Amino acid sequence: MKRKNRFLALALAMVLALSLLPGCGGSEEEPEATTKNEAQLGGSITWPEEGLDTSATLASAIVGDTLYMVFNGVQARTSGYFTPAGDTITITSSATTTSETRFAYRVTLWKETYGGREYVDGGTMYFTADGECRTGTFTGLEAGARYKIGLAYDGGSHYMSGGLTIAGLAQADALEDEDTSAA
Repeated sequence: MKRKNRFLALALAMVLALSLLPGCGGSEEEPEATTKNEAQLGGSITWPEEGLDTSATLASAIVGDTLYMVFNGVQARTSGYFTPAGDTITITSSATTTSETRFAYRVTLWKETYGGREYVDGGTMYFTADGECRTGTFTGLEAGARYKIGLAYDGGSHYMSGGLTIAGLAQADALEDEDTSAA
C-alpha cells in the first residue's frame, strides 16, 4: 500500500513539473488580447419635451437626426430601423441595473437584409449601467442601407433601465410593437 501511495505521489509530481514547462501543457504565452469596443464616459441626453413617455417599458421618438429610445425593466430590446446620414452614427446611453455586481450591457448593430437582418462585423459596443452617460460611434456604415440596434443585458435575472440616443440619422422608424426582442 505504501508503495502504491509513493508511486501516486511521484506520478503527481511529474505531471505538475511537466505542466510548468513551456510547450508541455503549461504556457508562458500571454493570453490573446481581444479588442473590446467600450463606450467612453461623457455625452448627455436631453429627452424631447413631447412625444416620449420616459416611464414606459419601451418607447422611442425621432427628433431631427436623432432617435431617442427609453427602456425600463428590460433585459433585451431592439430599435426600429434607421438609415444613417453618413457612414457614422453616435450612440449615447445612460442606464442603471437591478444587479449589484454586473454592470455591463451591450449595443449591437444589425443591417437589414432581404427577409431579415444580419449582424454587422465588429458591431458590438459595451456600456456600463452605473447611471453615467457614455458615448461611442459605429463607423463604416453603408450609404442608403437600413440598420437597427439590439440592446442586451447579460445579467440573468436582473434588469436595466435607462435610455439612449442614436445621432447622425437621415431617417428612422418608430418602434414596432411586435419586434421588441433582442437581435
